[in-house]
Amino acid sequence: MSNSAAAPRRASRRRARSVTVLAAALLTAAPLLGSASPAVAAEENPIRNDKLYESEDDIQAALTKTAPVGDSETVMGYPKGIDRDANGAVMPFDLRDVQDKYDPQQAVQDAKQAAQKYADDANNPAGYRDVAQQLVTGWGKKNADNPAVEVRKNTTDDKMTDKYTQGPAESYCAGKDVIDGSPHDVQASPCVFVGKLDTKPGSKYPKIGSSSAVLGGGKKTYKVTGQVTDEKSTTDGWSVGGKFTPKVTTTPANGGTGGELGGEAGFTYSWSVTTTERKMTGVDDQTEVTFPSDKKGSLQGRRDGAYYVGYLVVRYADPKGFARAEEERLIAIPARVYVQSPKSSTPVSYFTYTEPVS
Repeated sequence: MSNSAAAPRRASRRRARSVTVLAAALLTAAPLLGSASPAVAAEENPIRNDKLYESEDDIQAALTKTAPVGDSETVMGYPKGIDRDANGAVMPFDLRDVQDKYDPQQAVQDAKQAAQKYADDANNPAGYRDVAQQLVTGWGKKNADNPAVEVRKNTTDDKMTDKYTQGPAESYCAGKDVIDGSPHDVQASPCVFVGKLDTKPGSKYPKIGSSSAVLGGGKKTYKVTGQVTDEKSTTDGWSVGGKFTPKVTTTPANGGTGGELGGEAGFTYSWSVTTTERKMTGVDDQTEVTFPSDKKGSLQGRRDGAYYVGYLVVRYADPKGFARAEEERLIAIPARVYVQSPKSSTPVSYFTYTEPVS
């Protein structure tokens, strides 16, 4: 069953454009994946042609307008944007790194409230609304009305049972380990991530690499391409989000260094439960820039989102034959998750950037 509100939307191919950056004149921000929808574009400030981005604060301020992020976020199901290493393995985020910022007992209450709100929304698919309701009220088994809260030590401490035959959480949340009484027409189990904005430097609008600097002025053409994959509303049960792989190449007009930018590894992202703008498959964009002679110029990339620290809250009951057979409990698993801005239509934005020549 799919969520029609979350259906991927193809971005139109954008035409290449030419931008000249003067010593006291303009800057161009080049989002990779097409123009925002009319509803989003109406809320965003247009790019100013009389402003030059000369600091990280300038870039952050611009993104705050076009890709705002909240102090807290909710993701239904197992988050696609959960922190992973270069090999795709889930990285353990420790309880000690989050419990002082966000109490796990409060997180459980917040998750139940978010699940109830999802379940009450008639615009959501019926089967998934049922699963969300189960996070709140359970299956009518032992302790369903007052389940114990079990707090795990880190993200990879996520097996559902002591015998390690059920789970881990990613598999369970995708509906692959079904509790008796669960609806079997959807690939999902009751799981919700709730988190607070990570205050660690670099967590908000993370950098994704930059071009080599142009010294003494000059003209360069930047071509940005990007491919979105796995962006479906229900890839595996609750999984919502995608993976974005950017590529940036440069072509100097008068010789010099060109080629592909480094540091452009792909990344995964989650959609917030409040996201209504679904995205894209891929697009090309090209910008020609003339940098002033008294500045050092480059192209800077930033993700349109932020990391959140919190808990994946899961309702579970052991199967028959286990020590706590059919005894319902709520499990809070610490996690760090990257969430795309619900107001942005693009995973990434690029900015031409100048700074004084030292």
